[in-house]
Amino acid sequence: MSIKFGFDFPLKSPFTQEEVQQRFWKCLYTSADQQMLHYWVVLPHRVQPAELTPVNFPEVGLTNIGRYITNDESPYLEVWAAYQHCRWEMNASDWLFNRLDMMGEKVLHQRIIDNPSGSGSFADVLTLKTHGSGDEVISRYTVQKDYNPKDGGGNYFLLKASCAARDYAALASDIFAIVVSWDLLHRSNLATAELLTSVDVNKTSSFKIPASWKAKGIADNRLVVEHTLNDINYGVVNICFYPKERYQSPNDVYRDSTARFHQQDNGITLDAREMEIVANEVNEASSDVFYTCTGEIFSATENMRAYYHMVIFKQADYWCYAELVGKHKNHKDYRYEENKRCLELFLSTITMIEE
Repeated sequence: MSIKFGFDFPLKSPFTQEEVQQRFWKCLYTSADQQMLHYWVVLPHRVQPAELTPVNFPEVGLTNIGRYITNDESPYLEVWAAYQHCRWEMNASDWLFNRLDMMGEKVLHQRIIDNPSGSGSFADVLTLKTHGSGDEVISRYTVQKDYNPKDGGGNYFLLKASCAARDYAALASDIFAIVVSWDLLHRSNLATAELLTSVDVNKTSSFKIPASWKAKGIADNRLVVEHTLNDINYGVVNICFYPKERYQSPNDVYRDSTARFHQQDNGITLDAREMEIVANEVNEASSDVFYTCTGEIFSATENMRAYYHMVIFKQADYWCYAELVGKHKNHKDYRYEENKRCLELFLSTITMIEE
């Protein structure tokens, strides 16, 4: 259990199995027309359905599929399920954080469940929101993701349990039990919004990307992975390989990889932060640490600013430089989140074996 801002974030239920059976009931939501939106959720007996017909909230891009509220005089507790259909693959956690930021939720605690080489990252998040009236509401969110077999792409789901901040201490255990006890009734066989496709670096080396991204070699040591839809590019990952015997440090790799941003004749400049060292927790085949930084690329000729994120690591006999260029984070689309997911897939699945 962690404590921040005076609000606990329990990660273990205090209830025995007998207490769970006495306090909770299992709700089967089947009111939506499409089976892929049906789910089950465990609720306290005092929390009952208030609204079951799907309701669209275009201002936040979500469709409510079930609202449940306290039906007695005990402290008010509300449970809210919602989903959004999105065309492309991204982390369910990144989708959730985008929506939370849009809705003005302040994140107090978070727990990330990572599966970068598979279905991606998921989140369990505690938030605080202060309304115009001054009322403070605590909410705990968890997420699910599933392939949409009807329209393609993914259905991204959230479950929210909320109460007044003053009542949270008394309800924290119930809220935890709710947000970790739900799932889809008719989950598809695909845990991602798109198929993941394999890209060959050579006969013995490869990595995975979402199927809507395309990779091509443009030099002996360089690949470009692009997300181009209807002739519009929404993101690119540049990948360069350098032999370790000729490059002594990540600084050498960074210098040569970013040299094009310092040419005076192309009108493109890079403003990047200092390089940081982070632990590699995603790929056992790569070096123990990643060297990384973020920044912004500016094109004077196109009057365009783009988000920049690079990672340098070692694998086999090579240094690898991976560079993401794309849109900044915003609430109008998920290009930033989609690009981030592609880079993470590359980092977590790249396997280089000497020929």
